[in-house]
Amino acid sequence: MNAFCHRDYTMLGTVRVLIDDEGMTISSPGGFIDGVTLDNLLTVEPHGKNPALADALKRIGLAEKTGRGIDRIYEGSIIYGRPWPDYSETTSTNVKLFIQRAKADDRFTRFIADEQNRLGRSLSIYALMILSLLKNEKRLTLDQIAEKTHFAEGKLRGAIENLIEDGLVEGVGNGRSRSYLLSQKVYKENNQSIQYVRQTGIDRIAFPEMILKLAKTQDGIITKRD
Repeated sequence: MNAFCHRDYTMLGTVRVLIDDEGMTISSPGGFIDGVTLDNLLTVEPHGKNPALADALKRIGLAEKTGRGIDRIYEGSIIYGRPWPDYSETTSTNVKLFIQRAKADDRFTRFIADEQNRLGRSLSIYALMILSLLKNEKRLTLDQIAEKTHFAEGKLRGAIENLIEDGLVEGVGNGRSRSYLLSQKVYKENNQSIQYVRQTGIDRIAFPEMILKLAKTQDGIITKRD
């Protein structure tokens, strides 16, 4: 629907859908709309090349008024635990979307559905992408998350804090080196307690032992500065 609505009708060619062993590729004549780049696909203000066509599609119920087409493509991939949509082969004359063939992650799908039911609302695209990254990468800093999502640091920080309040993410460390991982609750619900301990056990166990060891070398006395 995005390809049909936003293709460049001044160019010859057709929208092409290819399904093969690798996945699905959709290519559409014309490059990205002015102002849209690979880095701001999910954050740029929605607008289209063919506003009359877009309005018609909205009126007959084939598209949303909010212009969230690309958001929906990402959400669909993430909710089922699959790789993110790939627009990297897009050029100035052709938008190309590749969706990799991959088996759904049933545990992650159930986890997302259960959490949205518990919270009584849908998780934002920011939250979904952060959870997806932490599922795959295990542990990331704010800078690393920003680099992978291309989201503004301020919005990411707010989304992460919301996920911490919801009990889905934990933070380890302080300052710029502070890193984030899925919470103990998430690992436990997915029967992955061992993986959680691997990510957090060293810090949680070693730091108190190091503090006690230092105190013992100083006749049992230790300060915050120490």
